[in-house]
Amino acid sequence: MLNEVLTEAMVRTDVACDTWRDCVRICGGLLADAGKVEPSFIDSMIRTVEELGPYMILMPKVAFFHGRPSETVHEACLSLITLKESIYFTEFDHQEIRCAFGFGAVDADSHVDMLTHVAKLLQDAEFVELITGNGSKEAIMQKIKNY
Repeated sequence: MLNEVLTEAMVRTDVACDTWRDCVRICGGLLADAGKVEPSFIDSMIRTVEELGPYMILMPKVAFFHGRPSETVHEACLSLITLKESIYFTEFDHQEIRCAFGFGAVDADSHVDMLTHVAKLLQDAEFVELITGNGSKEAIMQKIKNY
């Protein structure tokens, strides 16, 4: 299931970012470039952080950026970037980010199965080490395919 969503085109590694907003723009840009969301959805992702704070840090060093379900999302979708160097939520206690997922949903329910699979994959310590420790794209993709 995840290997159908987190394809080669939806995963980028060794990405340089200066801020969490840059990180959101890149995650969201992958989704927009693939036609899965409208470019305006990226602004929604940023507003969600600004309005609700950094609760989207799922676990140490792993962020999960998203916006509200809307007509700007064409299908439930997911992207993943790993960062060349850590970035920090300077507005929110300087929490560290080493990788980020970008996520779009069309409604409140249809994406639940996909998120369940992401949660299970994040229980794999080897996968978490790959995405937070500058693992190669090939190794990350292999883990996703084997999942």
